[in-house]
Amino acid sequence: MCKCKNCGDETKKNNVYCSYKCRNIYVNKNLRDYSKNGESLSKKQEKKYNNDPKYCKSCGNKITYKNRYNSYCKKECIPYNENRKGIKYELSNEGKQSLIESAIKHFHNGDKYKENKIEYYSNVKRCPNCNKMLPFNKRTNTYCNIDCKNEFFRKNRTEMENYKKDCQFKFALNDYPNEFNFSLIEKYGWYKAKNRGDNLNGVSRDHMYSIMEGFRNDIDPKLISHPANCKLMCHNKNVSKNDKCSISIEELKEKINEWNEKYVSVM
Repeated sequence: MCKCKNCGDETKKNNVYCSYKCRNIYVNKNLRDYSKNGESLSKKQEKKYNNDPKYCKSCGNKITYKNRYNSYCKKECIPYNENRKGIKYELSNEGKQSLIESAIKHFHNGDKYKENKIEYYSNVKRCPNCNKMLPFNKRTNTYCNIDCKNEFFRKNRTEMENYKKDCQFKFALNDYPNEFNFSLIEKYGWYKAKNRGDNLNGVSRDHMYSIMEGFRNDIDPKLISHPANCKLMCHNKNVSKNDKCSISIEELKEKINEWNEKYVSVM
């Protein structure tokens, strides 16, 4: 048996390589010479440039191929680099007047900014959750951060409302394409309320062990929101199901264990 010249594996019949891939790797690494192609291309570009070169805007000397993207042949030819003070423009009277008016405008805006800042700190705005003072640059915000906002809403919701929010499904259906009946979505589409698309016969996600039953029995929201507790069904059937369960808590726990063995745990 012959061995592949690239990887050393045995080849079929008397072949030199075991596959086209090995053949291409060996040829590209050992037989082809790319250096000549690069040199010839560079020389062609340089020759083309020398036939129509660029000239320095300041002294008129030819700019070399190496510096072909520059506008000047050397640093000394750059006008604003001689004294580091920038290019001097001859402004018209209208231009000078425009600059004066702009400066006055910004000066007054600066005074207005200071006045607003003083006025704000005399009557500061505070976060309704933690009562911390909002800085002047965040004066249009209501809360000092997103955590305070979530905490504030949580404190002002009922226990049932918080439990219901914690039990919402937080996973993407596309992560588990073999677990759900996507043909229902293709047939009916997703449920949408009248003011959000008006598809009342569409599909929605059902909690097989219901949120209400979980609340009554003090079930951990992580179990209720687990993908193993999700089923796709037409929304009108989901609504008519109300708070009834299609599985028991024991069955749900068993489904979750099987799910977590099959997939990385999402708990």
